[in-house]
Amino acid sequence: MEIVPRQDFKDARSIPARFNRYDPRSDKFDEREMIVNLRDCTRVHPPAVMWCAVYLLLAQRRGSDCLLIAPDDSEAATYLTDTGLVGVLQQSGVSVDLQNSLATNSSVLLPLTRFSSTAEAEDLTNHIHYSLIQSRQGSANIFHVVYETFSELANNAAEHSASEIGAFGIVQFEDWGDGSRFVCAVADGGIGIPTSLLRNPRHEDYGYYEWAAMDRATEELVSGTSDSYRGIGLYETVERSRIPGRELIIHSGIGIIVKGEKLTTRITSTRLFPGTMVYISIPT
Repeated sequence: MEIVPRQDFKDARSIPARFNRYDPRSDKFDEREMIVNLRDCTRVHPPAVMWCAVYLLLAQRRGSDCLLIAPDDSEAATYLTDTGLVGVLQQSGVSVDLQNSLATNSSVLLPLTRFSSTAEAEDLTNHIHYSLIQSRQGSANIFHVVYETFSELANNAAEHSASEIGAFGIVQFEDWGDGSRFVCAVADGGIGIPTSLLRNPRHEDYGYYEWAAMDRATEELVSGTSDSYRGIGLYETVERSRIPGRELIIHSGIGIIVKGEKLTTRITSTRLFPGTMVYISIPT
C-alpha cells in the first residue's frame, strides 16, 4: 500500500480519506508493504512529521515492510533530517529513500525524540529548558510557556497513552510571517483520548464520538483516572492557546480540535491519526 499526501503536508488531514480504514494499531492490519511517498511534497510540517513516525512505526510493528520516500525538494528533504525523523525511522529499521538533502542549518531545539516514562519526559523537559535559554530567542515568559506546555503533554502521553511504540516530542523555533514562533508537538501511537477517558465510568456518555470525548477531555479536572486532582494537562494547554496568534491542534483517532490564530474553534471528524497528537505554535 502506498500513501501519497498533498504537496503541502500539514498533518493527517493531508492524507486521502480512504486510508482511514487502515489503522496500524489494529491486529487486523495486515498490509505486507507500507510506503509513505513524500516525493512531490514541497513542505512538511511538524504534525506531519509526527504522523509519519507514528504510522510507519506502528505498521512495522504489525509486520509491514515500511519505506519513507523523502521529498525531491531539497529544503523539504533537509527538514526531515533536521527534525530527526529520518534518524528515528532508520534506527528502528524503517527504510528511508533520501536522495536530496542539503547541509543542515537547524532551528530544532528538540529533534524528534522517543520517550516512554514520566522520568524520560521530565528529562526531555529539562533539556528543552536549557535549549531555550541557549537559543536566546524570545523572552523568559515565552520560555516558561513552551517548556511547561511540553511537560504537561509529555507526561499525559507517558501516563495515559498505552502506546506500544512509546511517545515522541519535538520542539523547534521557526520564522513565521513578519516574526517568529516556537512550535511544540507531542504524539503517541496509543489508545486515544476516548478510550483513555472511558477508563473513568463518570465519562461514559462521551465515548461514542471521538470529537465529543476530546472536547470533554479539555475541560478542567476531567481525567480517565478517578483522581480528582488530575485532568490539568489538556485543560492548561487549551487555556494557553486562548491568546491571539497562537494555534492549537488536538488530534486523536478521527477526531480533531483546531483552535486557530484568531481563536476560532472547530471540533469535528477528520482523517485518522493512529493515536494522539497535540501541536501548539506560540509567537515569540
